[in-house]
Amino acid sequence: MDQYTYLTPRPLLLTEGGPLYSIEKRVGTIKARAPVMVRRAVLAALLTWVPLLILSVVEGTAYGHNVRVPFLRDFSAYSRFLVALPLLLLAENVIGPRIAGTAEHFVRSGVVVQKDFDAFDAAVVNNLRLRDSVLAEVITLILSYVFTVTAFRNTAVHVSTWYATRTSTGMSMTLPGWWLILFCAPLMNFLLLRWLWRIFLWFRFLSAVSKLDLQLFPTHPDESGGLGFVGEAQRFFAILVFAYSFGAAGVVANSLVYDRVPLQSYAPAIAIYVICAVLVLILPLVTFTPALLKAKRKGLHEYGALATSYSGAFQNKWVLGENPRHEELLGTGDIQSLADLGNSYGIIAKMSAFPIDLRSILHLAVAALLPLAFLLLTVMPLKDLLRLLLKVLA
Repeated sequence: MDQYTYLTPRPLLLTEGGPLYSIEKRVGTIKARAPVMVRRAVLAALLTWVPLLILSVVEGTAYGHNVRVPFLRDFSAYSRFLVALPLLLLAENVIGPRIAGTAEHFVRSGVVVQKDFDAFDAAVVNNLRLRDSVLAEVITLILSYVFTVTAFRNTAVHVSTWYATRTSTGMSMTLPGWWLILFCAPLMNFLLLRWLWRIFLWFRFLSAVSKLDLQLFPTHPDESGGLGFVGEAQRFFAILVFAYSFGAAGVVANSLVYDRVPLQSYAPAIAIYVICAVLVLILPLVTFTPALLKAKRKGLHEYGALATSYSGAFQNKWVLGENPRHEELLGTGDIQSLADLGNSYGIIAKMSAFPIDLRSILHLAVAALLPLAFLLLTVMPLKDLLRLLLKVLA
């Protein structure tokens, strides 16, 4: 293909494919150029939380004292199916276009040069093929049920709840409990696992691109050789960890309120979770570390040699008086050029081996931690929490 074909590279639309996506297009929940993500998010809530509510009302476990944890007092039912699940669907509208735009910018910015256009396009095609893999989606579906059953067995209830009742002979599922374990929880796990698959495909694509002959410039003002746009796109994955954290916060809140587990006991697990969540989202960027380190070393050597040459000439001309033209120091551009060269060398010295800044990493960490911070409301009144926040901000 000639270079003009690549003025608009093939889009890497990782969120617009796969068997389930095709089925949704056929039934009309997804339409071309139609803003239906909100509709899909609302539909997901209607297929999960609303049936659970109706079945709980029918069985008399939606409210009252028939069971220890009625449906309308279960924090996890709200956090998972009214917040986390819709957010995982809405994230496709947020993250999908930014992934595609970031992939396209590799070409438009000149980071990927003409001789590598075919290899770049092959990387896009290869990952789109995996995106549409039936086998991958079937495995994801199977794993979602495996995780659901495993989690349910490992967290068997010791009291009667809206989804399971405890008797002297053991535990029995209620009608809403069957809908929870057969549809709602697997759907939630399926969406989470599908997002992990998409993150893996994004990692594969970035890994393939990192092996090309990238045009990186150590004096680029983004201090990432010109790859700062990749880290900027990665910041939008925060919506995923926010959604998962919100779902987990409801489960933890149940333990705090009904099982009287102290919040402090969750502190190590929360810290480990936040660290792992951030690492999962930024590790794909490690693929560029070798190229960035190479560009930095080369830049330091080249600009170091240039700075030595220029500084020596400046020393001889203005300090030692070797000024054959007898130029006046006042008004000369030599000092400004020396300062500019120093600034350029300083940018190279500060160049990161990781194309994402600390602010974006903190953005991801806050997104993972913020929903869990609401758990403080279970151990202190809202006015005391607000007073504490004001003291921190003061």
